[in-house]
Formats: sequence, structure tokens, C-alpha cells
Amino acid sequence: MKLFDYDGPIMSLIRKLWSIVIAGVLFLIACIPVFTIGASFTALYDVTERNLKNDRGYVPQGFIESLRKNWRQTLPAGAVIAAVLLVFEMDVRLMKAFLENGSAIGNMYIFFRVLQVLLLIYSVWVFSQIASFENSLRQILKNALLLSVRHLGASVLAALLIAAGAVIIYILPISVIIVPVLVTWFLTAIFGPVFSRYSNENGGKV
Repeated sequence: MKLFDYDGPIMSLIRKLWSIVIAGVLFLIACIPVFTIGASFTALYDVTERNLKNDRGYVPQGFIESLRKNWRQTLPAGAVIAAVLLVFEMDVRLMKAFLENGSAIGNMYIFFRVLQVLLLIYSVWVFSQIASFENSLRQILKNALLLSVRHLGASVLAALLIAAGAVIIYILPISVIIVPVLVTWFLTAIFGPVFSRYSNENGGKV
């Protein structure tokens, strides 16, 4: 086998990198309305698990199909979570204003920042679960809370992974094209074993 054959290692690597870039661009475009971030992450998780990791199918087609298939659950869940995160951010800024004026109550901003982090971890469980299971939204929201607590180690790893991705993007903004895909790739490795334990009873997607 020649190095630059279509099925050779170099061309395979190039195709994989190109697919990652395409997935990253689609993710960013789908995030533009803000309230669709959850739907976009669900599609990215789905296409990473199904297409990127297994070299199966076309990334654009898989991404759009996931958006279409899951929007009834991802849009309302994403809108509510985004709204609550925004409220917490407003509370953080208000408390910091109090702190700057010498009021000790301003230290409460730490509390609201922690709530943001916890809600972010919870939302990752919600949307990755939508990508992995067929279930009612009510049950998914309930399961996400249980899973995030029961599998605390996975939750902590997910939080650290997302934080690392955010730092990389802050330092090198252009990396925003590929970092979300790489973070999601590792998230599938973290959540995959957890979901496989419940797939039989909860109806995992094939």
C-alpha cells in the first residue's frame, strides 16, 4: 500500500481532519441563534459518535438529520437552560457590582457562578442523552439529574474537559473550529460506557 493511496494512512488522516473541521463549522453555525446551542451540541455528539469515530456516513448529512430528528426535545430544553444561565450571569454581575461598592454580599457571585457550572454539567448530560436514547423529554431531564450525581466522576471529568477546551479557545481563538469537536469526542468516551449500562432498559438508539 502506497503512503498516499486513497485508503492509505495519510489520506485517511486528511479525511478525518477535514470531517472534524466540517463538523466544527456546522456546530458553530447552528449555535448562532444561541437558544439552539443545545440542539447543535446534540447533533455534534450524535455525528461524532456515529460518523466521526466510526468513519461511517457523511458528516453534514448526519448533523442535519440529527437536528431534524431531535429538535422537538432540544429546542425547548436548550431555551430554558440558556435562559436560566443568563439569569445566573445577571446575578453574578449584580453581586460583583455590590462587591466593587464594598458590600460583603457581593461575594455571593461565587455561589451563582457555581450554579452556572452545575447547570452546564447537567445540560451536557441532558443533550448527550437525547443523542443516545429514545425517551420522553421529562424522563431525560430526570435521568440527567440522576446520572450527573450517580456518576459524579464522569461529571467532574466532563467539567474539566469543557474548562480545558474553553481555555484553549481563549488562548487561541481560531481553535474554536475544532476544539468543540475534540471535546465532544472525549465526552463520548466518558459518557459512552455509562450509557451502555442503561441502553437495554432505556432504549438506546442503534
